[in-house]
Amino acid sequence: MFLVTTAQNRPAEVFLKNGTVLKGLGKLTASNQVRFRTSRKSEKQLFSFADVDTLKVFYDNEPTVYVCVKVKDRKETMVLEVSQSGKNVVLYTLESQGYMVSPMGAGGMPMGGSFYSISNSYVRKTDEEEAAHLGSNQLFTKNFKKAAANYFNDCPQLVQKITSKELKKRDLGEIIKFYNESCD
Repeated sequence: MFLVTTAQNRPAEVFLKNGTVLKGLGKLTASNQVRFRTSRKSEKQLFSFADVDTLKVFYDNEPTVYVCVKVKDRKETMVLEVSQSGKNVVLYTLESQGYMVSPMGAGGMPMGGSFYSISNSYVRKTDEEEAAHLGSNQLFTKNFKKAAANYFNDCPQLVQKITSKELKKRDLGEIIKFYNESCD
């Protein structure tokens, strides 16, 4: 399994923890490092997220933003994409893609395989130190309704919408929007 990497020659901004802002071309590598260069002909630089506060990679007008986040029940921090941000809660995602090879056929050759794409969702309220994993798009994942209702238990209106299945896992963006706009 590997992390989706962004195209190498995309406009990017790297915000270092020491306050320096670098503008040029960059991407997030599979090993969660930032590969950066000031221009197409300049030498590549590698930065660890130990030194990077935020990475912005521009595909169109809006940047894709990556940050390092502490996640509950994990020893190490994770580099996650900021998917949605608001006054009360932030939604992060981690996309993983790969190719799964099927069993070996005659002569030790694989008989084929299949492509997979997994999206994991994490949320963090503004007063929390760590993000919580809310689930993924995999078929068999933890009970989203129970996890989301528990996480957003300080907003009864939202819990009602989740438990009544008015808002489901596929509506996570709407759930975050509702929490940011209608819950205190």
